Amino acid sequence: MKKNILCGIALVAGLWSCTEDYTDWASPQQNGASEAAQKLEMTLQPTIQSIDFANYTAETVQLFTTNLSGEQADGFTAVIGGEGLEQTVTLTTDAEGNVATGKLEEAVNTLYGSNPKERILTITVSTIATNATADGPVKVQRQARPFTLKAKLQAPYIDENGYYVVGNIDGWTCTRVDAFHMVNNGGDIYDNPEFSVTIDAVEGVSTYEIKMVPAADFNAGGAIDSWNRAFSAPAGTDKVAYEGQLSNVNAGGNIKFAADEDAASYTITVNAMTSTYTVEPNMAGNKTIIDTDPMLYLTGDHYNWGGGDNGWIPLIPVLAKTWEGETTTNTSWIIIYLHEGEQFKFAPQAGWGNDFGMSAKIVDNAGMNPSGDNNIVVGNAGWYLIKVYNGEERIVEFLKPEVYLMGDCCAAGWNLDASSLFTIPTTEKEKFVSPAFVKDAEVRMCVSLEGFEWWQTEFIVTPDGAIDFRASGGDQARVKVSAGQQCTLNFTNGTGKYK
Repeated sequence: MKKNILCGIALVAGLWSCTEDYTDWASPQQNGASEAAQKLEMTLQPTIQSIDFANYTAETVQLFTTNLSGEQADGFTAVIGGEGLEQTVTLTTDAEGNVATGKLEEAVNTLYGSNPKERILTITVSTIATNATADGPVKVQRQARPFTLKAKLQAPYIDENGYYVVGNIDGWTCTRVDAFHMVNNGGDIYDNPEFSVTIDAVEGVSTYEIKMVPAADFNAGGAIDSWNRAFSAPAGTDKVAYEGQLSNVNAGGNIKFAADEDAASYTITVNAMTSTYTVEPNMAGNKTIIDTDPMLYLTGDHYNWGGGDNGWIPLIPVLAKTWEGETTTNTSWIIIYLHEGEQFKFAPQAGWGNDFGMSAKIVDNAGMNPSGDNNIVVGNAGWYLIKVYNGEERIVEFLKPEVYLMGDCCAAGWNLDASSLFTIPTTEKEKFVSPAFVKDAEVRMCVSLEGFEWWQTEFIVTPDGAIDFRASGGDQARVKVSAGQQCTLNFTNGTGKYK
């Protein structure tokens, strides 16, 4: 079946006249169209044989001329297709056969994708013409036989063999290294223009500085022949960031991104069509320690819906100690980054069964704006403290992710006070950072949940950098810190550091 796409503007031409009759839409007659209407002919002459959008600068393209006057036809419909294509694109031209250049370019992209190969378009033009007769104005349909137009899209140079990262990752040797080879993940490189590579973290590097050089610009010995098509930072830009714009003609300095002390590697991705890059730090496993078996788990579309090694994320249980022993509070919590549009739910084990989401009572005290029929759908991205009560009633509460220092190491001592709050990151990759410790002392940390004492949500960072949640466990091995130091926390992979 032929698929028609209606765009808002114009495409093109025909060749031969066609005199088929069409019903008089304006004033249907019992006897049919008049003889004058039957004799109305449309002739079409293409005015352009080929177009290269890399060099064509005019805002419109005249595709054809016709013998019909503006009073007879004030516009034309052009159906554009190609050999072997089922899909077509429909545009409309003005009375002179002009179409907006951008609309014609969009049509080629829709039909063939963004590869800048020369394409042959087949164009069929028709119109509803008005003709004056003795019986009054009569409308008839006329269609010309198809004609062809060669078209070539504008696109940047993309090396189908990929790119090689060079920089301080290997001391600026500026050679072709297989471990730094950025490759495409398949398909037409202009329709799928992303290239990526994962590189190991480099000891001693605090800021990575790199460029990416096309494979074609290295000589047989592996040295760089030309820097002219290298990906660099844009001219005049010197920012350090995990994402940004690129120059594809080596117009600026090095692309820079900060080392993450918890990262084991970095995945670098460039989009050669949009000239953009992203860097994703890959952490060396999850170090989270929970001193009590979890009572509740979270999964969702960001965790492969329970699949793989990290499909179920444990929540930290809140357990109350009494003189008789431990009793459950049916309450768990977690600090987690949620992405806009992300979907998730909870289960009382690391597997499906008795799971729940929006069926629980939802309390939003942090502006997350949850929605959904079954799964909880995130309205606003950000860091949140989620408190979940899983008893006779189920309650899911979203809170601000406020973390406190506690004890002699902080100015507020053993009180929950704003002066002891960690900073809250604004992006997923940033960390929570404590105020500076006021003196040499043992360190303790917590979140504050209504109805519970601070020690019921207590945790520390161990000397080897793991976040250790006490839950119902006994007193944890104490860690001493020095005045002037701060604590950083990465809740994504359960790591922390005193520095």
